[in-house]
Amino acid sequence: MTSVAPPSVTVILPTFNRAHLIAESIDSLLAQTWPIEEIIVVDDGSTDHTDRVVAAYERQVRYLKKANGGKLSALNVGLTCASGDLIWIMDDDDIAPADALENLITPFLECSDTNISYGALQKFSVDASTGRTEYVKTFPYPPEDGRSFFLHVLEDCFITGQPCLLIRKSCYDAIGPLPEHITVSEDYAVLIELARRYEARRVDAVTLFQRQHEGPRGPSDIRYAADTRYARWCAADTGLMERILPTLSLDELSGGQGDPFSARRALFQKAVIAARKKLWPSAIEALHGAVKADRVTPLNPLEGHILSGMLGCRYGLDELVEHPEWMDRVRDVLAPLEDRNEALSRIAGLLTYRIRIQLSERDFKRARAYWGLFWRLTGVRLGVRTGVSRLASAI
Repeated sequence: MTSVAPPSVTVILPTFNRAHLIAESIDSLLAQTWPIEEIIVVDDGSTDHTDRVVAAYERQVRYLKKANGGKLSALNVGLTCASGDLIWIMDDDDIAPADALENLITPFLECSDTNISYGALQKFSVDASTGRTEYVKTFPYPPEDGRSFFLHVLEDCFITGQPCLLIRKSCYDAIGPLPEHITVSEDYAVLIELARRYEARRVDAVTLFQRQHEGPRGPSDIRYAADTRYARWCAADTGLMERILPTLSLDELSGGQGDPFSARRALFQKAVIAARKKLWPSAIEALHGAVKADRVTPLNPLEGHILSGMLGCRYGLDELVEHPEWMDRVRDVLAPLEDRNEALSRIAGLLTYRIRIQLSERDFKRARAYWGLFWRLTGVRLGVRTGVSRLASAI
């Protein structure tokens, strides 16, 4: 019997002015327990001494330099030159655990139809005064609930580090060239395009140590600091979803499950995706469509689970604190639904969690604001019956 050779792996490491960190990233790649076919460092126009740092690895690393154009332009150069079957993109300020690639490649060895694998990340920071490394938390996976990888990615960019992903080069070829005009949330834009075409298999292992630091980000013409990072990412994610959401079919939004409830479930799903990206007019429109599709049938468990994520935006709910009337709109549009109380209760559930967090942090002003949103959403009768018990269990 002829044995089949395992797929080869190319690592692409785009970099810009990270001479002080990139050696750690390269060293972590060279320490992998699974062999790497080639490592390509694409220097996106660095003005520091990145070239001299990488020169120390000239026998193990291929170094390419180009004019500054952003991460995706650097990746396009690397993808053009890559010879491996699988592509592993590494960040120039992060570190890969020694067994990261061995874990990520396992699904490809187990099943030849695998296109994407992904693992978890562990955030870390280094104390500037002591040099001590402190690990912050492991970024959680979404629960396995029968929905597609694509739907989970649309709800949230839960894979926040590209080194968590191992992807067939043919998948990148299919969606390429990567959109170089996107320079904020670019990893998310690429992930959405990949997830729309391909399923993924996850490995229950940490495959990235992601550095938390205050250094600037972005290409040279739009470098931005840590204090503006989340606002920029939030705005970019909103704009990205504003373009994509209208193009999604009900079949994609239902995960391809052709049951009698798929249309309503798909529209509930669309509403949740829109709300989590702060597109509240689109969320209200989708909720209206869901009620119109079927207002009589009780919510099934999956629909309830989907609705429970509506207020789960990773960037917070500031827009609702400023404009709480959106909760009135949600309540009103769901009013014709026979099972409206269950739907509203499901949506309101995350508010009790957020209230608990604010109370633990002694941010009583924000806790009161979330409490107000809870009552506007649920109304007096539902709030009395379910809200107090939920809040009591949460705190």
